Formats: sequence, structure tokens, C-alpha cells
Amino acid sequence: MTGKFIVIEGLDATGKSTLANMLAKCLNATLLKCPPRLSAPDLSITDLRDYFDSKPSQRRRAYYRAANLIASEQVGIALEKEHVVMDRYWTSTVAFASLDDDIHLNQEWQGRYPPELRKPDVVILLTVDEENRIERMQGRGEPVTSEEQDLTQTIAGREAILQTYRTFNPTEIDTSNLDPNAVLEVVLKKLEQHGIFKNY
Repeated sequence: MTGKFIVIEGLDATGKSTLANMLAKCLNATLLKCPPRLSAPDLSITDLRDYFDSKPSQRRRAYYRAANLIASEQVGIALEKEHVVMDRYWTSTVAFASLDDDIHLNQEWQGRYPPELRKPDVVILLTVDEENRIERMQGRGEPVTSEEQDLTQTIAGREAILQTYRTFNPTEIDTSNLDPNAVLEVVLKKLEQHGIFKNY
């Protein structure tokens, strides 16, 4: 019996990675990230994501599109043995294209997956009010990407991304007033409502 594929989505500092880690442990699932960590030793690049994040938008988006295929293949292999929880996926690639010149990608693929990519069984979209999100980002002490700087400054940009996420019919959870354990509890109940993981 093959496992189920769950994707965790949302803007930075909504609790995606924390939830993905906790959910994977709770369900004894494989935890994956998209884009997966890839290196290019011949080019002295230890992480291709860092490399392409500094490039013009068209090259950056091309990298993310390709990374989804690799992630999808990883999912297919892992699902033969157990469930998979993935931190971001194609849904993010399409949603964040709304910030770039790649409007074609954003508009053509809203709510849709290319046939070569595995479609998730469930997409969980975490949201948080902006005041809490900024406070969480500052508390993490991690570098903020140029995209996140843009999002902090523009309500329209954040809403465009969230609206694109919603075209994929996710299960949406507001984490503004919830601690990580409470978020996990809500997600497990939502998964049970989907008829998945009745005996977690």
C-alpha cells in the first residue's frame, strides 16, 4: 500500500518547517523539502538555491520549476514505503511567480499541476497575521530574502501569493494565535476529516 503525499505551504514565518518536521515525526513519514538541496561541486556551488536566488527572476524561476521535478521523483520513491510530508512544492513556484515578470507561469498554472509532477493528496496552507509574521521573522534571526522584504512592504504582493495558493484548494489554517503543538493538533484533525490517517 502506497503512502499519502502532504504538502505544507505558506509565506515565511507561518510555521511551515516546524509543522512539517512535527507532522513527519508524528506520522512516521519521510520529510522532504522543495527545492531539494542540490550542489554543483564543479562550479564550487554548495547549494544551488542560494546561487539561483541571486540571479534574475527568469533564471530563478526556471531553477525552481526544474527542482519540482526532482522533488516529485523523490516523493514517488518515498511513497513506496511510507507517507511523505513536503515543505513547499509546485504550489509555491506558481504563487511566487506573481512577484516576477513570469506572469505567464502564474496565470497558466494556477490551481493546476504539470502532468510530469505528482499531485499532492492534501495541501495545508498556513497563514498568520502580518504583525505576528514580522515578529516571528525577526525572532528567527535568519537572513531575509529580497522577496520577503518586498512582501513585508506590500499588502498587494502578499495577497496575490495567498490568492494563488488558494486556487489549489488547500486546507487553510490561521496560526496567528496557535503554538506549534496546537497547529499540529488542528492539522491532524483536518487530515482525519479528509479520511486520511485515522489512526495516527
